[in-house]
Amino acid sequence: MKEKNTIVADASSLIGLARIGKLHLLYDLYGEVVIPQAVYDEVVCEYKQASEEIRLANYLKIVEAKDTDLVNILLGYLGKGEAEVIALSKEIKADIVLVDEKRARKSARRVGFKVMGILGLLLVAKKKGLIPLLRPFIDELLREGFRLSDQIIETALEKAEEQEIDE
Repeated sequence: MKEKNTIVADASSLIGLARIGKLHLLYDLYGEVVIPQAVYDEVVCEYKQASEEIRLANYLKIVEAKDTDLVNILLGYLGKGEAEVIALSKEIKADIVLVDEKRARKSARRVGFKVMGILGLLLVAKKKGLIPLLRPFIDELLREGFRLSDQIIETALEKAEEQEIDE
């Protein structure tokens, strides 16, 4: 059962999900996911390993951010993809912004968006029975070079009820 939310995703989340073979969770959970042109360009041009799967994902809708003034303002402290994610999210009144970079998350929250990162998405997938455990995917993300703080990992594992037992 897909949620009826408008989701706008950033490159890091798409790349991370593709690298662990779970990009399809976006479709399984939400159906269509919107990505700005800059995010698509970044993923397809710079990350060959994940680009083929992302290019073929017909549930990823590529939309150009129209508010170039807002994008240019945001470029002062965010990357182009992140700036377009926030501008586009504002334009289409997104329900959830899927972004992992700390500054972009903070900016999206400041504008009033519900923000979710890759671990939040995996947690939703676990709660809906789409994946059995969160921990193996965290380990795989780390092996793939995805940066996650110990605190974020610990919080996600607690929410997933997969706390590690200290010996």
